[in-house]
Amino acid sequence: MLFKEDTVARADAMAIRKGVGFYRWTHDLVEVTGKDALEVLQKIYISDISKVAVGRSKYTASLDENGEIIDDVIVMHMADGLYWVSDLYGPRLLPWIEKHKGDADIQAKIITYDWDMYAVQGPDSLKAMNAMLDKPVDDLKRFGICARKLGDIPVYIHRSGFTGENGYEIYSAFDKSAEVHDLALKAVESVGGRELQTLEVYVRSVPMEKGFPLKQDFKHLSPYECGLGWAVAADKDFIGKEAALARKEHPKYRIVGLEFSRESTEDISIWERVYWYGVEVGRCAQTIYGYTVEKNIGFATVRADVPDGAELTVGCNDSPAVVVSKVFC
Repeated sequence: MLFKEDTVARADAMAIRKGVGFYRWTHDLVEVTGKDALEVLQKIYISDISKVAVGRSKYTASLDENGEIIDDVIVMHMADGLYWVSDLYGPRLLPWIEKHKGDADIQAKIITYDWDMYAVQGPDSLKAMNAMLDKPVDDLKRFGICARKLGDIPVYIHRSGFTGENGYEIYSAFDKSAEVHDLALKAVESVGGRELQTLEVYVRSVPMEKGFPLKQDFKHLSPYECGLGWAVAADKDFIGKEAALARKEHPKYRIVGLEFSRESTEDISIWERVYWYGVEVGRCAQTIYGYTVEKNIGFATVRADVPDGAELTVGCNDSPAVVVSKVFC
């Protein structure tokens, strides 16, 4: 829970929005190799992974047989026949690959503890990166990957992030993490940035303001019900395709943004009931204070017929909220 008066959390949020923030943020990382690696990834993920060139990455999602999202991930094409999948549920991905690979020649293993990742996010992130690396990254496009050195340490730079601002991710060998931290932080501070202290800011508050949900927000939804229809490559086969396409034509739910009028939403737990004219119409996935918008905000899964502007109540204390776009700023 975050509060309006939390000066440390506010400074962290403003660093990302107005300058540059630095923090350690390692998801599970799964390495996928083998001559049939692409074939299996095509089967598991809704996007066309064949279009992801070496040195590029793609945001996508996997579905179950009911067309419901299992996880949203970043697939990174590191080299010919070598992919990294950045997700939150690596131990679940391995048996899923095993279940669906058939006779394919593919190997998958968790490399989370072989590599560490630091995020550098905000309008001044490029200045910070160029101050710390052996070569500039001005030409690195969004979702691009390149090899550089930080001091004498080989690193991969991935232009990506979870903040809605320009940003970069630094991947280094795990045993070099402390050295990378110190060198990167020095560069970030040299351009006026700071190391962030508040997990809730960079995991929830800042991403939510820009409309970035967490995995929990996708629960029981198809890509078309949560705004990920643009990522679906309907001209190829993937697990859950038919079920997902059926729900495209007849969606039952949608993810919406909520603006709360009360100063605090601390009484709202994850998956509280949402009511419209006293009738339950969905669940509130999460709430948080947004320091850019200066409001308590949230995401909810509601019936597809609940319109923008609808006045709802949430939870046992009937916290009033209005349905808005899930992109708050």
